[in-house]
Amino acid sequence: MTMLNITVLCSVIDNYGDIGFVYRLCRRLGEISKDIKLRIVCDNLKSFAFMNSGIDPEKAEQEFNGWKIFDWNDSQLCTKEFTDEEPRFILQCFQCRLPEWLEEILYEGKLKGSAYIINVEYLTAEEWADGFHKLRSGTRSVQVKKSFFMPGFTKKTGGLVLDGNFRKCIGDKKFAISMASERLKEDQKKILSGSDYFKILVFSYPRNFNFLVEAINSFSDFSKKKVHVFLARGISSKPFVKSCLEIGAAFEYSELPALEQEQWDAMLCSMDFNFIRGEDSFSRACLSRIPFVWHVYVQDEEFQLVKLNAFLERIRPFFNAGHFEDYKKFCFLYNRTFPVEPGDEACQAIATLKSSLPADEGSAGEEMSSLAAKLLLGAEREKESFEKASAEFLDNGDLAENLLEFINTLQV
Repeated sequence: MTMLNITVLCSVIDNYGDIGFVYRLCRRLGEISKDIKLRIVCDNLKSFAFMNSGIDPEKAEQEFNGWKIFDWNDSQLCTKEFTDEEPRFILQCFQCRLPEWLEEILYEGKLKGSAYIINVEYLTAEEWADGFHKLRSGTRSVQVKKSFFMPGFTKKTGGLVLDGNFRKCIGDKKFAISMASERLKEDQKKILSGSDYFKILVFSYPRNFNFLVEAINSFSDFSKKKVHVFLARGISSKPFVKSCLEIGAAFEYSELPALEQEQWDAMLCSMDFNFIRGEDSFSRACLSRIPFVWHVYVQDEEFQLVKLNAFLERIRPFFNAGHFEDYKKFCFLYNRTFPVEPGDEACQAIATLKSSLPADEGSAGEEMSSLAAKLLLGAEREKESFEKASAEFLDNGDLAENLLEFINTLQV
C-alpha cells in the first residue's frame, strides 16, 4: 500500500497550545493508520520537547515515534529534505506562515509534482467555522491547491481530536489518576488519589488571583472536603502563590512538576474543577466532563470575549438558565483585561449578558470572588451539564479521522 505523505507545519505562538495540538493530532493519526509518513516541521523544538522528553530540542533532524521531525529554522537541511521528497499534503496549522524555503519549493518553479495545503484553523465556536470548513482557497500556482479545515463543536466542522489516551482518561478515573501520578511527589500522589479532597487545577495566563484565593477560602469553609489547588508549572504559578501569601490561603496548594502531554491530560481528568487556558487544554476540558473556566488568549480590543461568548452560547442549552447566567458572567469577568476598552464586537458580546459588568478592576474583583465561590459550591450540581456538553462534542466525531477522510477525497 502507498504511504500517505503528510507534512505538518507548526509555528509556536502560545508556548504549548500550538505544538500541543500538533503533537496530539500526530499521535492520533498514528493510532488510526500505520500507512502515513509524517514529517513535522516546528520552529520551536524546545516547546515540542516539553510534550515528550524523547524529543531532542538540539537536533535539527530526528526520528521519533515513527515520524521525522525537522527544525523549521534550518533552511539548508529542510530544502534538501523536501526537494528530494516533495511534500504532497501539507497541514498548515493555525494559518502559520510558510517557511521561506518551502515557499521557494512550492512557488518558484522547483515543484515537480503537485501539493495540497490544508489550513487547519484555530478552534472556535463561532458560526463562521461551519461555513469555512473545507472551503477552497486560491494559491499562486496551479500545482498547489488549498482548503480550510475547521476544528469545532458541530457536525459541520471537523470536530475535536479524540486520541486514545485521552478517551481512556475520560472513561477510567483510576487509570487517569495512575498516569497523572507518575511524576508527582508522594504527598501529591496521596492527595490526587484521596476521596477526601476537592481538587482544583489552575492553568492560566498571568493575572491577579486575589479574587480566586478569596473564593476558594470561602468555598473551603463550606466544603465537606479538604481543598487542594494544583498549580501548573509556568506563568500563572507565581502570581497565584503571591495572592495566596497576600490574602492568606485557607487551603493547600502545590506546584506540579513538568508533565508530558499524556500525563497532563490525565491530571486534568482527575480534577473536580479546572481553570484552563489556551486551545489544546481548552479542547480537553470541553471533553473531560468536568466543570471548568476557560482563560482565552488575549486579543486586541478584547476580541477574546467574542470567542468566549460563542462557546458559552454553544453550551447554554445544557445548563439551568439561572446557574448559567452566573457562570457566563464570571467567565466574562475572568477574561476582561482592564483598563483596555472593548471594541465594537466585544461590546456586542458583553451586551448579551443579562446584567451589567463592573466598570473597573477593583469592583470586578469583588464580584468575581463571590461568583467563583458560588461556582465551586455548585460544581457537583453542574457536573451533569458539563457531561452533557462533552457527550455532544464526542458525538461530533474525531478530527483526525475526519481529516483523513477529507484527504482521501482530494486529488494530488
